[in-house]
Amino acid sequence: MLLLPLSMLLLLLLPQSQSSLGEEMDIYSEKTLTDPCTVVVCAPPADSLRGRDGQDGKEGPRGEKGDPGLPGMPGPAGREGPSGRQGSMGPPGTPGPKGETGPKGPVGAIGPQGPSGAMGPPGLKGDRGDPGEKGAKGESAFSEVNTLRQRMTNLEGEVQRLRNTVSQYRKAALFPSGLAVGEKIFKTAGAAKSYSDAQQVCREARGQLASPRSAAENDAVTQLVRAQNKHAYLSMNDNTTEGRFTYPTGESLVYSNWASGEPNNSDDGKPENCVEIFPEGKWNDILCSKELLVICEF
Repeated sequence: MLLLPLSMLLLLLLPQSQSSLGEEMDIYSEKTLTDPCTVVVCAPPADSLRGRDGQDGKEGPRGEKGDPGLPGMPGPAGREGPSGRQGSMGPPGTPGPKGETGPKGPVGAIGPQGPSGAMGPPGLKGDRGDPGEKGAKGESAFSEVNTLRQRMTNLEGEVQRLRNTVSQYRKAALFPSGLAVGEKIFKTAGAAKSYSDAQQVCREARGQLASPRSAAENDAVTQLVRAQNKHAYLSMNDNTTEGRFTYPTGESLVYSNWASGEPNNSDDGKPENCVEIFPEGKWNDILCSKELLVICEF
């Protein structure tokens, strides 16, 4: 498009060649109309220099900065994008303050017993702890101990009873005849002695003069008296207190079988402090110096 004004300028400057230029203009006009490159800038042919685009002038000074414009209205929110990939775990944060103790929950049901684990090796011996307070005496243990003690006492009593029984039979073997009543054995050698001598005979045999404490024992002594047809001494006397007959141990009588009117403590004014038994089993107080049948009990 720049070629057309340039051609017109040449025509004005060169009037002497108007005829030839007019012909050339006609030719150029035809070329221009038929060649599109005369109107539209085409790419330069090969091996030719590139033309200038008319924008190679110096840049003018920059103008002053204008006032800032009014802020625009915020645009609508965009659609939520897809979730990103999970990042790696960060370092643990600082522990927060301890919260208040919550209310105590209800007691849960007892779970099934688990299998017994293997016993581990014994640990190191710890320091000896302070002695605890003395506990109350247990009733059950004390009762069991008392029961065992009572059983031991009973057994000891039984053993002693058996020993006494054996001892009685050994002692009774010294005499020719006798009778057993319960745990007692009554025997006689048929000899007649004074009260003091009779006591000595029985003591040497590890026994004592007959001391019937029941009707059965009195009947056994009576049988021996009848067999010997003699009156016999019994162990009781009132040497300590007149009229109060006791056993050699000092005990009061628990059984008696006095004849009618006895004891009367009368034998021509002499005191009757000993006791004899008749063949019918009745008792009488008598002088201790008389010689009567000796019957010992074991």
